[in-house]
Amino acid sequence: MTLIGFFRIIINKLRWLVLFPSMLAAMVIYLTRDLPKEYQTSATVYTGLASGYSITDDGSEKVDYFAVNNAFDNLITTVKSRETMEEVSIKLIAQHLLLKEPNNDILGVKGFEEIHRILDMSEISKLIVPGNFEKTVERLYSIKDSSNSNVVQYLLTDGSSPYAISKITGNLSVARKSSSDMLELGYKTNDPAVCVHTLKFLIEAFAIRYKNIKGSETVNVVNYFEEQLNSAFDRLQGSENKLRDYGVNNNIISYSEQAKFVAESKEDLSTEFYKEKMKLEAAQKAIARIEEKMSSYSDFVSSNVDLMDLRQELSNLNYKITNAQIFKYDIESIGALQDKADKIKIELKEKAREYYEFNNSIEWVPQEALLNEWLSKALELEESKGRLQVFEDRLKQYDGIYKEFAPLGSDISRLEREVGVQEKQYLSVLHGLNLARLRQQNLEMSNQLKTVDNPNFPLNPNASKRGLLIVVSFIAGFVILLSYYVGGAILDNTIKSPDRVAKMIDLPLLSAFPEHDLKIVKGVKVEEMRNSLLQQVINTIFIDLKKIDPQAKRYTIIIFSTQSGVGKSYFAESIVNKLSRIRKKVIYLYPEVSAKSGKYLEKNNSKLLTYKYKVNDGIIDYNSVLDFINLAETASPDMNDVSYNVIEIPKLSKYPIPANLVEQAQYSILVADANRSWTSADNFLINTYLKLASGKVSVLLNHVAPDLLEPIYGEIPKRRSEIRKRLKSLLGGDKY
Repeated sequence: MTLIGFFRIIINKLRWLVLFPSMLAAMVIYLTRDLPKEYQTSATVYTGLASGYSITDDGSEKVDYFAVNNAFDNLITTVKSRETMEEVSIKLIAQHLLLKEPNNDILGVKGFEEIHRILDMSEISKLIVPGNFEKTVERLYSIKDSSNSNVVQYLLTDGSSPYAISKITGNLSVARKSSSDMLELGYKTNDPAVCVHTLKFLIEAFAIRYKNIKGSETVNVVNYFEEQLNSAFDRLQGSENKLRDYGVNNNIISYSEQAKFVAESKEDLSTEFYKEKMKLEAAQKAIARIEEKMSSYSDFVSSNVDLMDLRQELSNLNYKITNAQIFKYDIESIGALQDKADKIKIELKEKAREYYEFNNSIEWVPQEALLNEWLSKALELEESKGRLQVFEDRLKQYDGIYKEFAPLGSDISRLEREVGVQEKQYLSVLHGLNLARLRQQNLEMSNQLKTVDNPNFPLNPNASKRGLLIVVSFIAGFVILLSYYVGGAILDNTIKSPDRVAKMIDLPLLSAFPEHDLKIVKGVKVEEMRNSLLQQVINTIFIDLKKIDPQAKRYTIIIFSTQSGVGKSYFAESIVNKLSRIRKKVIYLYPEVSAKSGKYLEKNNSKLLTYKYKVNDGIIDYNSVLDFINLAETASPDMNDVSYNVIEIPKLSKYPIPANLVEQAQYSILVADANRSWTSADNFLINTYLKLASGKVSVLLNHVAPDLLEPIYGEIPKRRSEIRKRLKSLLGGDKY
């Protein structure tokens, strides 16, 4: 649809486009004659969600705008939640039911009368506790929860009730103020006092609910960590007790210190053992050398029984002394053994002197010196043997200690590792608990919503929306009706205008005619247009026929249609009237089924020969015009005086086609109605006709609205204002 077509719809339907919205606006005026006044108040609450102080913030945290927006969404949802609205409604009910008379600071006269109209005094007395607001609220809650159908439930849910939750929610507005931490609440109703108290109850209700909701999150977390901490502590204590009991059962004070001490002691003992072994070897070598020098004396002394007994006894004593020193016996015991050893040494020396009276050896060494040297080495040898025996026994004991300590180390490591794991788990849970408690404290601090602006008492009502409703209703009516007309025009599948003929019928357009029964339509000179268009048709037909067969003495023109009622007879008679003025005579054949035949023919026109023919199955085989004429009733015309044969045939959808004449005709004109839809059945009938036609076939569109004839006629002859001319020029039409 073009802009010109759009504005043409507005102009053509302007009367209804003004009348219908006006009626709608008048109805709104009537319905809003008693529109109640509305009062509105607002309050501002500081939330601290974006810039509030947090004990977990070290100054480096950045604002998470997504989290802030989410927090505001949660807060607004809490404000508008059903239970919050329910609490506000019940408190309003309790406050109003406790009134004995209207109070402009709580409830005006209209509201007081309305609630007493809904509830009588007997019902009110059952709902309240006189003089006690809190207990009245508790009673209302208990009645509400007692069943699914009671008076409190009715007040909360019925749409006609002034305390309906849906009504309170609908009158409430909640929004974040720009990008600040402020939450702006607004409420409107027909009573200024109810406005103020509704917001007060709302702020009180949602602040407590929001704090409880946020607090419950951390309470659950803290309880969880406390349970886990107790469990981790029990496991840690159990592991520590296992480690302690294992040490007690195996006489372990500190495994690492004890193991270190045992290893160091064994190392020291091994060192002493090898030193003593070196002394033993040295003493043996020395004695062997001295005995070689002493030869027979040593054999003699060695064979002496007393001397050998003393040596054995001295050796035993030295073993005991060394053993006592290693195992750290008391000093008195060691001293007694040492005194006894000294006495044996003295006795051994005396015995030796008695049996060795030689002064010098064979190598001229003094015998006494050799004897002393031998004696010294012999004593040293025996002492070393005793000490070595003790060292060997002690080393064997250390091997047993090692075998005992080796498995204890792995067990203790495993137990210590278990204690370490349990300790880490305990510390981790403890850290989580500390964080949860810190966040709990932080939430308790940050959830303190504070009212910045308390709701004020509105003294003046809001500006009435009655005027706006009237204007909106008028505009809505205009838009709805215009949409209906435009939609109908867009969805219209009729041929409607000449420019749609080629798309829908796929035949060339001969011309188009307006409604033939009208002479003037809204200032348009239809008769003038019709005469001009008829002349265009005659000109086109004449030119086309000359091109088809310029030497022909007679032309046959067939006028047909697929359906009836398209104005075919009017067009055919208008054509023959014109053609009769061009050359010789014109024969016009029309069927007897045509209801309006002859109505538009020129009377007393000697050059126009008209014949009515009967429609029967035989016409399908007619070969000439004369076959249509009943020669029994009229004389045969002189065909030499005839220039045009114009044959109107009935609608193709019902009657037979004169096939031979269609094939002979130089020109065929399909008359179509602009106000009818073109269907596939019409296309089928046209295709049947085209199979026969050898001449040109074109379309004459009839019953076209005068304004739509502009593409073939030009500027429509009617009066236009200067504004319409300029507007049409801007929209793409001709200026004149």
